[in-house]
Amino acid sequence: MVPNTKDYHTEMLNYINKVDKAKESALNTQVGGEHYRHFPIQPIVFTHVNQLNDIQSAVIWYLCRYNLKGNALKDLQKAKHFIDILIELEGLNDKETDGIDYDAELAKLCGVDKD
Repeated sequence: MVPNTKDYHTEMLNYINKVDKAKESALNTQVGGEHYRHFPIQPIVFTHVNQLNDIQSAVIWYLCRYNLKGNALKDLQKAKHFIDILIELEGLNDKETDGIDYDAELAKLCGVDKD
């Protein structure tokens, strides 16, 4: 779900202003490096505000840091792997390919009512 552009910009600016003012914000600290903190809009804030799922978020994170950690090719391969997973999962959700609703079938197997 893509937020309304005006709401997106307002929320993004609110996040950035709060982080700038809050010296003790978790967004001002990074465990294990500095590869995300130098971005004006950190990937975690971008993915949160845009309501991206875990796979989309992972792609964004790996693409943002690929040339900052010393192993660019490995991070690009990781981003590609997540894209390949997303393509595969989206293919499973394409009911036009075989008429099967895989989400509903998986929900039945798990004993969950999808609707």
